[in-house]
Amino acid sequence: MSNVLRVDMSRLRVAVEAAPDDWRLLGGRALTSHIIATEVDPRAHPLSRDAKLVFAPGLLGGTAVTTSGRTSFGGKSPLMGGLKESNAGGVLGHKLSKLGIKAVIVEGTPEDGELRVLYIAPDGGWRFERAGALAGLGNYATAERLLAGASGKTRAVVSIGPAGEWRMAAASIAVNDPEGRPTRHAARGGLGALMGAKGLKAIVVDDGGVRNVEAADPAAFREAMLAFSRVVRDDPRTHNLSRYGTAGVIKFVNRDDVQSLPVKNHRLGTSPGAAMLGGQHIAALGEERGGRMLPCMAGCIIKCAVLYNDARGAQVTTALEFETVALLGSNLQVDDIDAVARMDRACDDLGLDTIEMGNAFGVAMEAGVLPWGDWQGVLQLFDEIRAGTPIGRTLGGGTAHVARTFGIDRVPVVKGQGLPAWEPRTLKAMGITYATSPQGADHTAGLVTARGVRPETLLKASRREQLIMAAVDSVGLCQFSNPVEEDMARFVSAVHGTAWTRDDVLTLGRRVLLEERAFNQAAGFARDADSLPEFLRTEPLHTSEGDQVFDIDDALIDAFWDFE
Repeated sequence: MSNVLRVDMSRLRVAVEAAPDDWRLLGGRALTSHIIATEVDPRAHPLSRDAKLVFAPGLLGGTAVTTSGRTSFGGKSPLMGGLKESNAGGVLGHKLSKLGIKAVIVEGTPEDGELRVLYIAPDGGWRFERAGALAGLGNYATAERLLAGASGKTRAVVSIGPAGEWRMAAASIAVNDPEGRPTRHAARGGLGALMGAKGLKAIVVDDGGVRNVEAADPAAFREAMLAFSRVVRDDPRTHNLSRYGTAGVIKFVNRDDVQSLPVKNHRLGTSPGAAMLGGQHIAALGEERGGRMLPCMAGCIIKCAVLYNDARGAQVTTALEFETVALLGSNLQVDDIDAVARMDRACDDLGLDTIEMGNAFGVAMEAGVLPWGDWQGVLQLFDEIRAGTPIGRTLGGGTAHVARTFGIDRVPVVKGQGLPAWEPRTLKAMGITYATSPQGADHTAGLVTARGVRPETLLKASRREQLIMAAVDSVGLCQFSNPVEEDMARFVSAVHGTAWTRDDVLTLGRRVLLEERAFNQAAGFARDADSLPEFLRTEPLHTSEGDQVFDIDDALIDAFWDFE
């Protein structure tokens, strides 16, 4: 059974449709991007009745493959104006797959303008309820109320916070983790604003405790699953993630020869206080305060989610990740990890992308709205975002919006989206990824940290990684499990009863990139959309290996698409 739920918010109805045959081997990002590309006018306003929000588990959702439970969310981005996919861990992906739900398509807008909660039952039944007292609540209180009285761990809650209700362009969509906390976010691109525009405060999916998806070839699946688990478990990268989380990478990016730590609105690449933000320091505090490492989804053997407690032992966040620590920490010249954890929790509760907000506050500090390092002031401004005041809406509108409002011309965005913490001046392949990816400044689209090689080699590395990551996002695996083409081919073949090869995996990735790019071009993206901010080409980072700027020629960047 493979169904599509078409949620009509104008009529408050849900239609259950059989998934088309040509969707059988599409999942996750490949499916969400395909549906948006074929069903949404590229010229439509992202928050209009004609826009759609789609979410879909990957091709391996509902199985016992480690890290296979990610869910892709897709739509026309309110932040970027192009096609955006953002994926999250948590418990949703497995539950959708186990219920035989291949995709959920949300369309239309409610006639009365009120917020609602959609409940999806194990038997395929559904009902709408008015959000009522949930309106205006943060994601933590929303998840707590919607999970109250749940039998075991059968429910998943998909929700937006006040930022999504206010339709802010930096708004995220929250999914609860196995412990019920709304800390896994489809954060990038502002899709939370799209969910708010559709009149949905939350969606509750109950799988009734049904069993995992059965593979078409159980023997081949079990063999592949066990082999993959051994590789992931024995990988040194897994050991580091399991001890320090993603913030463990700060030690590497803060080196004088790397300088990939954003500091003071991306002006510097290192910070003397970086060690106080790193995974090693976080781990030491965890030993004192009762913190621990958790999986963000069932069956994950990596366990890189950091349960971070305050000095009294109370939980603050379980999503203290490198990008968050860098953008809300060093980029704002804050080196107090407790302060960063509080800002992170505010973002999770309000439903905001921590990367976008770290950049937005960096631009605001450059404009003099706050002094550098004033994290107390940042927390006060989060209250303004919650209330939807003019300054709150300005900040929640994202980096480019803040820059326009305050007349700042040094704007760290690509395709309208704030820069991640991987520096294009020293890690030049990342600049190629930001410029060429239809997803804009998104490090997960193609993370390449190679240095000291020819530009042509960097281009090829970025292209290959983008193809692989598009496939990874489509099968629903976490990038930290580091699957290669052969892994994905074996799993998809065993689960879906096909005969995929590594070439089929790359073909899927190619299809995704080309379909997303075609949508963006039809939406009005021209050559200048593939350009990086000028300061990355003119302001050098002074590294131990010499001054570094992003100096990859535009002609070479344009050659990225030669594989068409």
